[in-house]
Amino acid sequence: MNSYKIKKEFHILAILDNRIGNRNQMFAILDELHLPYKILDIKYNWLANLPNFVLQIFGGFSHIKNFDIKKIKTKPSLILSCGRRTFPLASKLKSLFSDTTYFIHLMYPKLSLNIRKCNLIFTPFHDNVKSSDRVIKTLGSPAPFDIIRIKKNPYKTKPIISILIGGNHGRYKLKSHTINYMFTETLNKMKQGSILISTSRRTPDNIIKLIDKWGKKNKFFKIIFHPKINKVKNPIKEMIAYADEFVVTGDSVSMVSQLCQYEKPVRIIFNKKFCSTKHIKFCKKLIDEGYAYPFESLLKKCDNIKTFNTTKKISKEILSIIKQ
Repeated sequence: MNSYKIKKEFHILAILDNRIGNRNQMFAILDELHLPYKILDIKYNWLANLPNFVLQIFGGFSHIKNFDIKKIKTKPSLILSCGRRTFPLASKLKSLFSDTTYFIHLMYPKLSLNIRKCNLIFTPFHDNVKSSDRVIKTLGSPAPFDIIRIKKNPYKTKPIISILIGGNHGRYKLKSHTINYMFTETLNKMKQGSILISTSRRTPDNIIKLIDKWGKKNKFFKIIFHPKINKVKNPIKEMIAYADEFVVTGDSVSMVSQLCQYEKPVRIIFNKKFCSTKHIKFCKKLIDEGYAYPFESLLKKCDNIKTFNTTKKISKEILSIIKQ
């Protein structure tokens, strides 16, 4: 691996995998940093299911399909990675590029070796990890922050409620009764207005069909978008811009984090059936600290809405490291 020459060039090497949540976090940070970067887009083989320490013992990149280190022609100033499975490769590249390359990782990579090779690790506070001089806990995760200037809002009747729905993860399953409860309660509180809905790629097919069934029989449903099956442009930016308030399922830290950047009420719906213990801890903290509200408070007036922007906080820390 050390037998070929590699040039030094100031840029970030961003390691991206196929997880949408990881990619969104990475691009949010890259957009905020405004620094040159190159993408290393990787795909996994079956070995990616093994614990990180096993992957690292066998070199750090045996779980990557068709990986060729010689394709990296220039030495980066910073390696940026996100998620458990990118860590072994990022750590190996850090060893190759020596101490003059910084290494920063998003989300604590459990069961990993060589954690101290990282200059910084950013991880949400609800992860069961202790803070240290190199592990910084954040409120939420990095998320894109898009402001759209609306020339003409097509939904003139208020309120406009944008509902973002997640899905299954691991043994936690989004059930029909949660969707039925959410829609029933929302419609019971609305005398007029518009409902805009977006599901996620994790939303199961039976829930997608149920949502479409609700949409066909109710005039309040104006947009129903499924990233999993719709081929047209995702209208999520417009949905955020048009909304007077948001309803969001608590199974996605990144989705909730994104909505808590805007000065609009965020109502979170969560339960033990489709949210893990750490997700529930996250949702309750946001509600306790006034960044969000329980779903049952829908359409109640909210004064002095608090916002946070984890992307900016992480980016400032990264820039301070680079400037040193």
